[in-house]
Amino acid sequence: MLGRCREAAGTCRQEALAFGGVTGGCDAEDAPGALGELTGYELWDRIQRAGQQVAAAYERVIGARSRQARVAMAPEFLRRVRQLLTLRLVAVARDRRRAFPDGVPPAGSHGVAALWAEVFWAARARSPDDDPGVLEAADVSIRELLALEPSDLADPDTVRAWWERLELVQETFDGLEMEAQVRVEGLQAVVDHQHQVGRESY
Repeated sequence: MLGRCREAAGTCRQEALAFGGVTGGCDAEDAPGALGELTGYELWDRIQRAGQQVAAAYERVIGARSRQARVAMAPEFLRRVRQLLTLRLVAVARDRRRAFPDGVPPAGSHGVAALWAEVFWAARARSPDDDPGVLEAADVSIRELLALEPSDLADPDTVRAWWERLELVQETFDGLEMEAQVRVEGLQAVVDHQHQVGRESY
């Protein structure tokens, strides 16, 4: 599904992450301008709150006493999932742009599809084989999470399964952020060493 897009990153980003009609919509406070102006700490704080909110929404859905009640609560859970994915991807994309400035062009918006396309193709460029299929698995899960309808969450076992997939996606984000952090720290260590050598030469 994704292998055919390796040759032209710009075209493929739009093709691979079209999400079959799923839009990258978000709340007013998560609009592109608002997210772009957040400091690192503000973004971290928003992510923490979003994580708590999606967990609370999940508990309400899973604790519903009937299928009908579960479906009625599902829209809020799905909205919180999208909000969390958006915030996490803003952070991941920002970290990786700083660590790997020669990657693919930045996403043109802060929608989930655009941001994930940027992160996905930049990561694939650095690790084209993706032997464990981690990126592809995350891609499929993100697509399907965004395509969920409230009626898909009527069964508690199904809700638990989707929650587990969301957690795996977040683990993938964690790994991408960690790789970026290690890269930035390594670059800073080189700069610090050069400065030290320069001072000692005088």
